[in-house]
Amino acid sequence: MNFAEIKHDYIWGPAVENDAGASACGDLLAAVSIDAWKTDSTDEEGMVLANVLLTTHGDIVVDFHDNGVRMHQPVLDHIQAAKAELKRIWQEHLCRHGEKSVCAAVVTIPRSVMDQINGYLTADTESAYQGEDNTISYTARFPDGKEMDVKCCGCREEASWAEAVLFDKCGNELCCTECAEEFDGPWILEDEGTDYVVYIAIGK
Repeated sequence: MNFAEIKHDYIWGPAVENDAGASACGDLLAAVSIDAWKTDSTDEEGMVLANVLLTTHGDIVVDFHDNGVRMHQPVLDHIQAAKAELKRIWQEHLCRHGEKSVCAAVVTIPRSVMDQINGYLTADTESAYQGEDNTISYTARFPDGKEMDVKCCGCREEASWAEAVLFDKCGNELCCTECAEEFDGPWILEDEGTDYVVYIAIGK
């Protein structure tokens, strides 16, 4: 099944509508629609392939409207990106209601780069190793000025590892995670009573 365009930019629900109609939505806190178009025609009406739903308990559920796209990789990539966005909304919801002090951000990584990173993390031959001078790094920026780098760090004689490092406004390192075997997180570091969270989404 081929689509000319797929989007996940329509977000709805009480969490993004100033709690309007919350009671009518029951346990729904927010949702992201996965919409698609078969052609580039401006007259074509898009179709909803799936809704990604965030409940008031923090659960995320995928409601497929078209079972034919359950294994369609581009659709699954948009679903993963939608999940990352809903996780960010959930963290902001917790902050607004005083349950936790959290700063959350989403970093989107191209699928080709994510595949490359996963290859480095599972490499078992010298030709597949990343190399110690070849680091892949993505930066998340938080509203308070702090930043977190999520990195895939290479070795010359073994598989790579992943880690996250939190920096203050001036670029000074505050703390870092333990080495990890997976890059897709979520990555969480705490500083001065606040959890800084980075979710990884996969783009095109």
